[in-house]
Amino acid sequence: MKHLLGSLLVIGLVGCGGGENRELGGENRKTPTMDNTPVTPPTVEAQRAPAASPQALAGAPAFEDQIPRIFTHVYRIGNFYIMGTDQRPRNTDRPDRTGEEVVLQAVRLFSSLLDANGDGAVDQPKLLTTMGQNFAFAIGADQTLRPIEETLDRETGRYVISMKTDIWPFFPDWNGKGFRLSRLDSSLWRPDKMNALWEECFHAYNESWNLHSNQWSFGKKGGLGRAMATDIKTGDYDIQEQNRLEHGDYDWNTAVNEYIHQIWVIQKGGQDEILTEPQQKVLEFMRTSPGFSMDMNKDYSGSLAVKVR
Repeated sequence: MKHLLGSLLVIGLVGCGGGENRELGGENRKTPTMDNTPVTPPTVEAQRAPAASPQALAGAPAFEDQIPRIFTHVYRIGNFYIMGTDQRPRNTDRPDRTGEEVVLQAVRLFSSLLDANGDGAVDQPKLLTTMGQNFAFAIGADQTLRPIEETLDRETGRYVISMKTDIWPFFPDWNGKGFRLSRLDSSLWRPDKMNALWEECFHAYNESWNLHSNQWSFGKKGGLGRAMATDIKTGDYDIQEQNRLEHGDYDWNTAVNEYIHQIWVIQKGGQDEILTEPQQKVLEFMRTSPGFSMDMNKDYSGSLAVKVR
């Protein structure tokens, strides 16, 4: 999983401004290998939360006690924690943007993913529990977060997915629309002026599905991996350039994770007619997977999150 985080550092260093096919790279984020499965909707029952109140979803007090004090803004949705420093984002639209703004938008984005129908309740409590048991989300500068990521991973077993606000773009008004492209042919593509916070929130959600459902496999023998392999074999998609930029550390599972994310972004932007046949199959898999969210809403107005500090 650590190579998926690596991908974003390369993405941030390659450039966060680009045009129709902006190329991004990342910070060694690596995804776990799963088993052999076809692209068929996972048989996951869409379980409802017992109540809309976020207080009904238990937190993780032991983990909470280990959150460093440098995180001045901490929220939780059930047992999943979103932690942020006061460090200002550097690559953004206005010089007065604050670290708290990034945290609050992350809370809204995660809430909209977990409450896709907007009824104020978590759609799948078991998925949320899986997310909280395996991941936490941190916001701040790269050099601040790196040692904390390693410590929390080692001491709590939670892999920290991060939004590096001194490296990656934070454009809070981005809504996932307004871009054009003719094809998806590279793992390095991102829309121009994309808000990287969306990508990081999606990766945490997507990786949680990878652990939650055996059919949500990133491995070479799984249906999602086979779809990407077909695109690569026919010359319709490339991961080698990103692998070169990451000095050979861009592993297969991470590439599949990114491939899914790109396809999700393209459908969000209303551009899915440009997708290849394998990419269309991945999109259909997402759309027909019970409970998988096909949208994020930066203006989500519900109250799933509980403020910790």
